Amino acid sequence: MALWQRIIHAVPVEDLMAQGVKIAAIIVGALVINFLINRALRRLEARAPALKAAGVVERRQAVTAVGLAGSVARWTLFLVAAIMVLREFGINPTPILAGAGVIGLAVGFGSQALVRDVVSGFFIILEGQLAVGDKAEINGVYGVVDEIGLRTTRLVAPGGQIRYFSNGAIANITRYPGGSAPYLIAVPATRDKVEQTRDAAAGILADLGAAHGYFASAPALRDILDLPDYGPVIRFNALVLPGAKAVFEANAVARITALLADRGLPVPAGRDVGVQSDAAPAEQGRSEPA
Repeated sequence: MALWQRIIHAVPVEDLMAQGVKIAAIIVGALVINFLINRALRRLEARAPALKAAGVVERRQAVTAVGLAGSVARWTLFLVAAIMVLREFGINPTPILAGAGVIGLAVGFGSQALVRDVVSGFFIILEGQLAVGDKAEINGVYGVVDEIGLRTTRLVAPGGQIRYFSNGAIANITRYPGGSAPYLIAVPATRDKVEQTRDAAAGILADLGAAHGYFASAPALRDILDLPDYGPVIRFNALVLPGAKAVFEANAVARITALLADRGLPVPAGRDVGVQSDAAPAEQGRSEPA
């Protein structure tokens, strides 16, 4: 006699139907509760940016905490539902949980890195070191924090690359509340070659950004000035990534000057390319003819 036939003969059909109804009710109840939890968390997340009394950092931390709370709530819910289903099948989950605890302890000794990641993730979230939406450098890599989990943190670089960091391996965090740093780049030109110098300088800046990852976005022409006793100056607005500031400041002037000379547009004698931090840059894209 087949196993299912034995079960049918051993257990009354009415009891099997009642047991099936209970199991279905547990599963449906868990799914409904999960739906309500997700809906409540979405409402909390939607309301977090609207809190007028909280600053930007607090709102971002609220979004991060909401995501973490949702993950913990869902795991807890489905674990409880699984235990209730096992009980309906007549299986005592206590020995299983005890065995899982022993196995987990054994695995824990061989997975110290995982434990370190989880502990570090807790401290990153609880201490507010990072929040979703922050512009930050993690271990020297700049980007926008996209997700903070208990094991890993996800960072989106300006070029769209997605980088994952194990929380236990995060050694240095630098946050930039203001985002990228605005710079003003001034390129001198002779009066008979203003347009050629403008186009060449724009191409050089684009090439430098592509080759070295200096900029958060393509540099834009700000204006063209014709200064008495000095001559034309072509100025560009640039948003330099925080992680590239030191290298950009050290190399930009020499590289731009050399590349202009290579294109047959040397900087006029007695004048220099200028690169300086610009705390309040003018509107990008606006220009004035020489």
